[in-house]
Amino acid sequence: MEEESFGIREAFKREPEQTKFLIKLVLSGGLIVAVFSVLGAVLAGSIMVLPITLVLSLVYSAAVVMTTARLMFSGASRRYMESAMRSRTPGHAGETAAATPIAEQASFNEAYFMLRLQEEVATARREGREMTILAIEATKPGVEMNPLVAEKLAKEIAEIASNHSKTISHTLSVSESEYVMSLPNTTTADARSFVSEMVQSLGNYWCHFGTACYPADASSADGLVNIAREVVDESRQGRGSKSHAVA
Repeated sequence: MEEESFGIREAFKREPEQTKFLIKLVLSGGLIVAVFSVLGAVLAGSIMVLPITLVLSLVYSAAVVMTTARLMFSGASRRYMESAMRSRTPGHAGETAAATPIAEQASFNEAYFMLRLQEEVATARREGREMTILAIEATKPGVEMNPLVAEKLAKEIAEIASNHSKTISHTLSVSESEYVMSLPNTTTADARSFVSEMVQSLGNYWCHFGTACYPADASSADGLVNIAREVVDESRQGRGSKSHAVA
């Protein structure tokens, strides 16, 4: 499988309009600072020119850095969406054409969830607060997962998400029995309390759950989701204690 990389060169290729703007900014900004330095030295003397030139240089550098960061983020977000779409595209000749719309819908949901989660992590970082990712797997004791059970679980998870819209911002279905939720304004302690309430409301399910808190557990959207799901996997295999059976 071809490895994907992303850097400044790839960002320039993917965002030509922003690249042109960045080039213009670099050239015009550098020219303005240079012209001011020469004219200022002649007209105002070197003592006055030095601090003004320093301020102009700092403003110019900040503008270049912010524009480059915006270009990188925009390109990375677009690359993530393209990668998600490709990863869900049916790749076997035996698959039917009817599977394609389902794969595309799943790709959209995953890409949308992760892009929104990236924004929420950035907001939490900017505001200096915590946020939590919750992963939960629910199964019926002694009942094999089937379309009817999966549909019933999906409706119950949707009802929980709707009733707690102030706590849960977005929910992603990663399988018939596993869901990932973003709790953007929730600390670790708040998340544990919410999980207990959620497990009780699910009724007769065996639930494995995992939480990951920003910034204590991870500092990126991908990292938070991966850690929360790893805890679910550990619980499923009996290596963790984060599971509950509710009769």
